[in-house]
Parts: sequence; structure tokens; C-alpha cells
Amino acid sequence: MTEISNLITLGVITGVAILALKTGLGCGFANLRRREIVYVALIYFITSIILSYLVGVIALDVTQNILAMGVTMHLIIATGLVYFGIRTKREWLSHGNDLSRRTFLWLSVPCPVCLTATFLACLMLSQLTRISNLRIGILVGVIFFIGVCLSSFTSSSIASVLKIKNPSTLGTVMLFFGLFYLLSPLIIPAYIQAKSIPIPEFPVDYHKISLSFSVMTLLIVLGFLVDKYKRMKSEKGGKKWTQLQG
Repeated sequence: MTEISNLITLGVITGVAILALKTGLGCGFANLRRREIVYVALIYFITSIILSYLVGVIALDVTQNILAMGVTMHLIIATGLVYFGIRTKREWLSHGNDLSRRTFLWLSVPCPVCLTATFLACLMLSQLTRISNLRIGILVGVIFFIGVCLSSFTSSSIASVLKIKNPSTLGTVMLFFGLFYLLSPLIIPAYIQAKSIPIPEFPVDYHKISLSFSVMTLLIVLGFLVDKYKRMKSEKGGKKWTQLQG
């Protein structure tokens, strides 16, 4: 393979690892057992092998039709993540109801967007390498399995140590990915178009930029400390603060 092919292959594998990370975060912050997390990882492993087999079966025009629906599926998943992320946080903070075992599915279960991305990864790897489709499916599946398990167990352990493993944190993660999914179809094309437009040079005052970021960081820290003080005050008054319970 040429050097460009190696770089593209590395990029495809990195994209698969990022999908595994997203899935792992959903499992890690949800109220799941380790065995259930392994089951989710196995689903991705088996799905990758099936999709790698379909690479040589599905016609090119069908693949193009699937890609044409990509933006629509992207927006549907993004809307679901935002809605159920807000609902997960609200139900836990307001009523103490744990919806994580259901709402985490929007992050972790193979959705049309993830399936399409996995199929494209297998397709590109089959064209860039001389490896058989079955071995490509096993490779992608192993990356998914290891990535999901590793990111799930790591995020769960860190969240438990920091005492933030609860449905509210899962809702925040879902909101982050939902907003990212909503904005990416707008930002990425605009960025690509902007790169083709000549931009005049202008001086940058790094001192003022650093000062602005410092002020923003200070305000965020002050807000966090004020919120923590209110929590402690509520606990002393006998009020139950559900957000801190794992």
C-alpha cells in the first residue's frame, strides 16, 4: 500500500475506535452490569462481521442510496439524544427515577448511523488492503469489542471514584453527543468551504486571548463552587441530593 493508503486506513480504524468510545461511555455511565456491557460489545463484534460480508453482496447503487439518507438518520439520532438526555437528567434530579437502562440505548445500541459508518469502514478497508472481507470484519469487530469494554470499564471506574456515576451524568453525555451530531452537518461543510476562501492575515493578541480564557475558567469554577456549597447546605438541612448517589 502507498503512504496515502496507510494514512486513510489509520483514519478509518481511528473512526471505528471513536464509535466504540461513544458506545462505551453510554454503557459506562448507565446502570449496567459488566456482563451486560460485554453483551453489547459482542453485538458490535457480530454486526461488524455481518457487515463485512455484505460489502461484497450489496450493490454500489444501494450503498449510494444509504449514504443519501445519512443526514436524515443523523438528525433523527441527534434529536433523540438531546430529548432523552434532557429527560434522563430531569427524571433523576426531580423524581429520583433511573431511566439509564433504557435511554443509554440511544448512545450504545447500533443505530443506522453507526451501522452505516461501520459498513463504510469495512468497504474502505476492503478497497485499501488485500485482506479478505471476513478478516476485515473480525478486525473491526475486535476494535469495537476492546474499545467498548475498555472505555466502559474505565469511565465507570473513574465516575465511581469521582462520585458522578448517575443518570444525570449519562444525560449530560447524551446531550453533548446530541448537540455534536446536530452541529456537525452544519459546521463541517462550512469549514471545508471556508478553507477554499483566501483569508487575510490579522494580528492575534495571545495575551488578551489567554486573559479571556482565564476569566471564563474562573467564572466556571466559581459557579461550580457555589453549586457545591448549595448541595452541602441542602444535605445539612436534611434534603436528599440524588445527583451524588451512584
